[in-house]
Amino acid sequence: MSIEKQPHDWFFKTIFSKEENTENLIKGLLPQVYSIIVPKSLKLVTTEKQSSKKEKFLLDLAFECQLNLEGKSLDGIIYLVFEHKSYPDKRTPSQIAYYKASVMEEDEKNNRPYRPIIPIVFYHGKHKWNIPTKIPHLDRYPEDLKEYLINLNYILLDISQIDEKTLTEKFYTDACLLSSLLAIKNIFEDVRTLKPVFKRLLIAESKDCIYIIIDYVVLAKKDIHSVEAILEEVGGKEKMMTLTEKWRREGLQEGYKEGLQKGLQEGLQEGLQQGLQQGLQQGLIKEAQESIIDNLEVRFGNVTENLKEEIKSIEDIDRLKLLRRLSLKTETLDEFEKALKQKGSDI
Repeated sequence: MSIEKQPHDWFFKTIFSKEENTENLIKGLLPQVYSIIVPKSLKLVTTEKQSSKKEKFLLDLAFECQLNLEGKSLDGIIYLVFEHKSYPDKRTPSQIAYYKASVMEEDEKNNRPYRPIIPIVFYHGKHKWNIPTKIPHLDRYPEDLKEYLINLNYILLDISQIDEKTLTEKFYTDACLLSSLLAIKNIFEDVRTLKPVFKRLLIAESKDCIYIIIDYVVLAKKDIHSVEAILEEVGGKEKMMTLTEKWRREGLQEGYKEGLQKGLQEGLQEGLQQGLQQGLQQGLIKEAQESIIDNLEVRFGNVTENLKEEIKSIEDIDRLKLLRRLSLKTETLDEFEKALKQKGSDI
């Protein structure tokens, strides 16, 4: 996935790949689903599946979980589809069907009962969602045939239709999650509508997510100067300078400006795009490296210079994402260092 080309996907997966955020989202906005989930049982699973009837395809986010039904615990799956196109994608039901089929195949191979799947479509587009959530419409069919029809029902979570007051009431104790939802909800509006989001983050000093949200807004809106102006307006010049200095040190802002300057100097659009892409990618890498180190220092105290240098030597953004998650979950620093020596997705 190209972060520059798909900032919405990147941001959604960065925020909601954390099980705690997804569980709190469901708890706040889908209480009927949360009521049957065993708390803290969500576990992120790989979103790459293989179907014998379909070439390999990537899903959005999937979580294994425990379902509590009539006092009995069952294995289940929460499947999140993120839809951000200007118009709803009519292929969404078939995408859900492919996923259900791939999970059934997996259950068959492992000789276990079919697991129930709860599909949730998270939508934040500009246009009204016009795809039926119950497919097919059963009213036209005789009662004795309905139970044999393929069910492609899903839950629609249309964030664009939820007012900000409701979101604030539901998530006011979680500044990062609330700010992330408001950023997604308003990302297609004028950039100044995001002013309250930045103000809330600065007041809460939510350093774990403020740089991610700034990156997202800059990548999606392609307007770094307006973002800078808003940050200075809500946080004051001194705080703005501190914030942007860290941002600059992480490379995103500097890379954006260098790419812009290079493109203008060469007079080539290609030069501009390449400069922007390289600078933005480098900024995200540095942000991830710094975030890992910050997490470890908060949890375990001093981090050795050797460990810091080893983390800073990693430039694979996917590996850094895994390490960032691990830095929040690992029980000991030694456990983290052992995982650091492993390669690829073995972490």
